[in-house]
Amino acid sequence: MKKLLASVLCIATVMSLAACGSKKPVQITAAAPSETTTAAVAAPASSEKKDTPAIETQKPNPASEYVKDRVEKLTINGFTDEDGEKTEDEDIIFHFPVLQIKSSYAEQVNKEMDKIFADYNKEYKSAVKDNVTPDLYETNYIAYLTKDGILSLVFVEGGANDCNEYHVYNIDVKTGEKVDNARIAQVAGVSDIRKAAMDALQALYNNDENGNFKIKNYKVVKKVGEKKDEMDRDVEKAFSEKHLNDKMKIGLTEDGKMFFISEFETGAGEFFGMYDVNGKDLYDENNPCFVGEHYPEEEDEGDEGEDAEDLSYEEDED
Repeated sequence: MKKLLASVLCIATVMSLAACGSKKPVQITAAAPSETTTAAVAAPASSEKKDTPAIETQKPNPASEYVKDRVEKLTINGFTDEDGEKTEDEDIIFHFPVLQIKSSYAEQVNKEMDKIFADYNKEYKSAVKDNVTPDLYETNYIAYLTKDGILSLVFVEGGANDCNEYHVYNIDVKTGEKVDNARIAQVAGVSDIRKAAMDALQALYNNDENGNFKIKNYKVVKKVGEKKDEMDRDVEKAFSEKHLNDKMKIGLTEDGKMFFISEFETGAGEFFGMYDVNGKDLYDENNPCFVGEHYPEEEDEGDEGEDAEDLSYEEDED
């Protein structure tokens, strides 16, 4: 069973939509909720030794004062599939944000998180009853807090087909009220949300190291003599007002930059992605504000020691 949190913005990569069936039911047990923990964790400080350089560590995310991490688990017991293959037990981990703000809007968000997990549990039990393998989901979130006191919370659901669904909540931590797009734009110094989103998406395409698409004036640039194909036209549709407009899902990073969430063609299908005004992919497990399970990419044999995965929230060099 593959892990589901591969970034959907890696332009050349996509997993096929698949659902596995089984003749025998999968037994699902829900574990008791774990204790609420802080949403971001500081890496341990390095010990001070002579001639040993200090290790740079990431400070705790300021948003953790207002967002706590709720970890839930559903266990899939091993079963024998229709080919007689025995599967191993597997725990599916869910991370849900819990707002530590007393307001009707914050309560609404917390109730929505409760409902999502309840629906997962119900869906799993229903799949067992129908003698099929349930779709597997994993959840995580990204939380930013600006110096102006605006909390932008992005809750992400990853499904069995590796397509992510984004939920965005912007809240003023001082008043507990919902922050609308107009105020988000004002704080970010953006006068035209659609234009800013178009420029950001264009930069996202042009920043892609694989270089699948070159965009200029929001159009795909082709070599002399080459004609645009259906995929090129799908890329250009992503810049339409249907996808990018003043009511789209937006928020603010911790430094007050606007970010956007929209659906666009990746070269292997249409997916939703999260990117800032400079076209930087923000749905990244290395993002210090990311909270969730971390699954390292497959590494070549011998990739250990200094190159081994570091699970701490490291600070971006950018």
